[in-house]
Formats: sequence, structure tokens, C-alpha cells
Amino acid sequence: MRVACTGLFGTVARCSSPHLESRILWRGTILTPRYQDLKFLRHQCQPKRFFTILGVESSCDDSSVAILQIPDSGKPTLPFHGKVTADTTKFLGINPITAFQSHRRSLSPLLQSAIRHLPGGQKPDIVAVTRGPGMISSLDVGLQTAKGLALAWDIPLVGVNHMQAHALTVRLCRALEGKGLDSPGYPFLSLLVSGGHTMIVISWSLTDHEVLAETIDTAVGDCIDKVARVIVPDEIIKSKKDTNYGKMLEEFAFSDYAGDQYEVSKIDIVGDQLHERYGWRLPVSLGGTKKEGHRGLMKFSFAGLRSSVDRLIDTRRTAKGDDWAEFEERKALSQEVMRRCWEHLSSRVIMTLENMRKKDIDIGTVVVSGGVASNKFLREVLRKQLNFYDFDKVDLAFPPIEFCTDNAAMIAWTGYEMYQAGYESTMDIAPFRKWSLQPLDEAVHSVERDWEENAFGILGVSGWKRRPID
Repeated sequence: MRVACTGLFGTVARCSSPHLESRILWRGTILTPRYQDLKFLRHQCQPKRFFTILGVESSCDDSSVAILQIPDSGKPTLPFHGKVTADTTKFLGINPITAFQSHRRSLSPLLQSAIRHLPGGQKPDIVAVTRGPGMISSLDVGLQTAKGLALAWDIPLVGVNHMQAHALTVRLCRALEGKGLDSPGYPFLSLLVSGGHTMIVISWSLTDHEVLAETIDTAVGDCIDKVARVIVPDEIIKSKKDTNYGKMLEEFAFSDYAGDQYEVSKIDIVGDQLHERYGWRLPVSLGGTKKEGHRGLMKFSFAGLRSSVDRLIDTRRTAKGDDWAEFEERKALSQEVMRRCWEHLSSRVIMTLENMRKKDIDIGTVVVSGGVASNKFLREVLRKQLNFYDFDKVDLAFPPIEFCTDNAAMIAWTGYEMYQAGYESTMDIAPFRKWSLQPLDEAVHSVERDWEENAFGILGVSGWKRRPID
């Protein structure tokens, strides 16, 4: 048997295995095996039994690089997974210039570390990189870096849709757990919740995704972040070294959280209790929209909730100054904000499942992904709501917390799935600020297709090329 000896600099020569009797050409010098590290050569000349992906993520303020190995048999592994988050604490949120500068500083050191973990010093089979949606300047740093690596190694490039990767994260996690490479099977439902997105998506296949509900104003993560900045005491916010305000709100509200904090009720018992004790009640987002045909039926809205909190605090501050509420009332308000948000998310998931059931479409799994999915109270509320409304058999799948936020492992996995399906990217691809999972309705001609701003559908964009499937 003869196999190619491959290293980071490409094919060195061809050698016989297991007998290394032929001479080896190394950078123009003829050397015999007795001058070589025979152990290294034996490893390099072994037939490849795994598929290796290098993933790069830079859509927002997280620089992340991962090495993912998919073996011929057995479960995949992550030999390397690193991330650096831009320090934007002085801006109280994402700052595009700071994020861009952080990517330029962080990606190369991360790649240096990742390359040391390439198995046997071999180059990866493909490079997968986030193409969109996201901040153009941040995306471009990762995309240009990935192009350079793909060109240097002479390997395929796969530009990945960031939201598709979030939807497929649970497939990665189950593969890493040894549950196979195709779990959950299609179709499955995804609730994608982050600082920039709130949507329900049904994934009919790897490349066929339909958006069933999305926000009409602000994303749930953005609402939670902004509310946290006015509710959580200043001394707590200043003591933190990051801008993860959603996590701060959860920790402040449930410092002793141990589950069983929530009970489902068709009457607003908690709201009544808070109104009686503190004199305020938060609104129900898009309340009364369950009527068939209502324009807000399959929509999310969080702007009204945030405005209500702002008005409440402004009124209190006018009367009492910075000490507008006692510590316990702030905690109660934090818990109530999350309860209202999570019940609103749950209501649309349940309506979606009811609609699918009417159409005899079996949805066995609901995936919850995105940064907000790390919230433990959300997990409890959604599970209890599903059980209460007779969807207790539906599997509720949350990725581990480290995979809920933006990460390169999910990009590597999605790149692998796309490549195995026969897709890779051309080297002239550009990033997309917006890239909808859902294809553009060809009957709608009023939407301007600005390819650097708006893109529609996983395969509805330029830059894909088909390859023969092994």
C-alpha cells in the first residue's frame, strides 16, 4: 500500500508503508530513512482515518478558533477550542471598532495555538468561517484570515451562515457525546435567541430553513441587557469585567437559584402579588394576539416591556433619586422581567407546535440556541410550559452553556455538514451584514438584493460551488 506523506507544507513525497525503503525528498535534499525520525514518518504515512476542520468565528466581539475532528468511526473530538472576547466594558455594550481591533489582535495567536493541535502536524481538510450575518468589519477579519489559510494549505473554504450554525449546534453537541452525526433528525424546531436575534425556525433539512416567527422590534437579548443596566445596582455592574448584562441580571435575580422557581398558571397570580406589594405590574407582550388571523400572532415584541421598566424607574427616581428601590424590590423586578420574556417566548413556541400538530407534522425536538439559551430560568419556564400544554413528549434540547454563545466549534461543524453535502465556497466571497435563513420569495420584487447587505437563504447567495460527493 502506498500513501501520501502530508504535513503542514503539503505533500512531501510518496512512501511505502510499512517499509520505509524509498528515499525521501525534503525541501530539495535527498535523505535516506536513517537520517529521519522514523517514528514521525510512520505517523505521517498512516492512512487518514478522520476528517479535520479548522473553524473561525468573528461575527461580533468574540474571536474564536476551533479544531474539530470527525473520525471514520467513534465520536468526534475538539482538540482545540479557544475564544477571546473584546473588552467593551467602558462602552456598556458592543463597540464595532473595539471588536474589530480585538479580532486583529486575537485571531493570529489563537490560530498559532490551534495549529499546534492539528493531529500529527497534518493540515486540516477544510477551513470553515463565518460569512454572516454580523458586523462587516469583524466578519471581514475572520473571512480574510480563513481565505489566507485555505490558499496556503490549498484546501477548500466553506463560508458559514452564523444562524444556521446556532441551529445545528445541538447536532454538534450530540455528536461529541457519541450519539451519532445525525441527531436530532430533520425536521426540528429551533428557538434562536440572542442579543441580535429572536426567531423560531423550522429546519426541514441542512439547507432548507423556514422562519416561522421573529421580533417586530428589539431582540430579547438586547431587551434583557438594557433592562439589566438600569435594574442591577451600579456597584455590581462596575465589579464585573465584561458586558454580559443578561448573565448579571440572572445572577442578581436568582443568586440562590436551585430550580423550581416557576409555576404555570392561566391567571396572573405573580403579577397580582407584585402589584399588591410594590404597586407596579409589567405588561404582557403582544397580549391578546392568540386570536386566529391577528397580525401579531406569530411575532415577538420586547420594546414595550423595556419601555415599561424605563418609565417605572424614571418615575421612582424622580421621587426618590438613585435609591429608587430597595434591594429586594430590584430583585423582584429582575425576576419579573425574565418571567415576562420567557413566557412570551414560550407562547410562540407552543403556538408553532400546535400549528404543526394540526398539519400532522411531527416535531420531536425543539432546540434552543444563542447566548440567551444559557439562562437557567428560561430552561425551567420553557420546559414547564411545554408540559402544561401537552407537549411533554417534545425533547427540549439546550446546548451546553459554552456552546450557547458565539463559538468556532459550531462554525466548524456546520462547515463540515455543508462540505459533506457537496458545497464549498469560492475564494471571492464577501461577508454579509444580514443573511436570512429563509430564501427570498421570488414573487416579491420590491426587495433590493444588495449582496453586501442582504442575503436570503443558505443556498440563495453567490459564492457556492458544488463538488463531487464521495
